[in-house]
Amino acid sequence: MKKLMLGLVMLVISSAANASFIRNLISENSPGTNGSWSFGTVFTVGATDLDVSGLGAYDYLGDGFVSNGILVGLFNESDGSLLVSTLVNSSDPLIGAYRYSAISYTLFAGMQYRLVGVSGSDRYIQGNGTWTFSSDVTFNSYGYCSNTSLTSCNTHIEGDYGMANMQYSLSTGSSAPTPASAPAGMALLMLGVGLLFKRRQKAKF
Repeated sequence: MKKLMLGLVMLVISSAANASFIRNLISENSPGTNGSWSFGTVFTVGATDLDVSGLGAYDYLGDGFVSNGILVGLFNESDGSLLVSTLVNSSDPLIGAYRYSAISYTLFAGMQYRLVGVSGSDRYIQGNGTWTFSSDVTFNSYGYCSNTSLTSCNTHIEGDYGMANMQYSLSTGSSAPTPASAPAGMALLMLGVGLLFKRRQKAKF
């Protein structure tokens, strides 16, 4: 029983440790601000579905945001619909140069999406070629506009400014979970472990 519980704990820890990021920052090129922009990065998921566990926002110096949080969201590029969004706060975990707000959403293989972050009053990376993209996706294009709202737009298309990031792992399931399915699945798993433990306890008497 102890081995089973230890295995479950190690599985959870391993899943967190194996998380990947859609972009990997190489260097910060002239961070600054020139108003609020809705920065978008368009990409296509590769051969495997991606289970997104967090949306991230660039935090210059890692000392929190000047704005009241940074809006980050994922759009379906084919019809422009907003799929999932969150407000990344100064209290959210800092990993590298990005803070991440936890979400649960699956992106499908071969589908095209847009990751968008709104800079607000905070600094963004003013310069291109300062990061690489994950091999689990194919980068397609950039698109952004002057806006304080989470918007999919293409007023400007000349570059990316690194405002948003995405934390994910390769999916092992055959269908996309809803945000409520992950906690429910964990609850069922823990219930099963509890019943197994109870049954073994009874067997001792």
